[in-house]
Amino acid sequence: MKLIRIWLGLVLVALGVLGVLDATGVAGFDGTAGTWWPVALIGLGVAAMWSQRRVTFGPTVLTVVGLVLLAGQLSWTDGDLFWPAVLLVGGVAVLTGLWRQSRTRLPQAESVVLFGGAKTVDRSEHFQHADAAAVFGGATLDLRGAHIDEQASVDAFALFGGVDVLVPKDWRVELGGLPILGGYEDKTEGNGSLPVDAPLLKVNATAVFGGVKVANEPS
Repeated sequence: MKLIRIWLGLVLVALGVLGVLDATGVAGFDGTAGTWWPVALIGLGVAAMWSQRRVTFGPTVLTVVGLVLLAGQLSWTDGDLFWPAVLLVGGVAVLTGLWRQSRTRLPQAESVVLFGGAKTVDRSEHFQHADAAAVFGGATLDLRGAHIDEQASVDAFALFGGVDVLVPKDWRVELGGLPILGGYEDKTEGNGSLPVDAPLLKVNATAVFGGVKVANEPS
């Protein structure tokens, strides 16, 4: 995530420079930052995908949303961009899942929620990967009946919503990601007392005005 930190640092420096120029009367802050601020979201999405070396749902949606907001700021269209943006998010979710399945040809769970709530239960004998996304809603991915051979991963994305990932108590959890005015939390009980060869689940969380939680039991 070094590239993400670099991008965030550049954004903060740019905002500081624009603030100084505005205070000294050299340039107007509102006219520049007020128009081009969606570029920060686009850059974050691209930086996250570059750091992960793969296309994931959360950063992809973040990039798409940034492009839609930039289009609105630059008046590329006079129409309402909200519903087209929702359709784009849904389309990206479907295409991302299909692309992964065509590459890996392995069974995977996928839970994508738009304006609502849903629970997906996975009992795979050789679980390897799952996607969970909630946009203005809540998604629960229940993996307590699944089995990991050695290591598996989950990409979780929450935009104005929440994602809960439920795991067995004998799994180790490695949680990280990109919180933007949101957060993620590991509430599992056994990480400190589990052996180093216990099954490992890596959870990559992207939380934008939302939250991602990993736990052993539902709250």
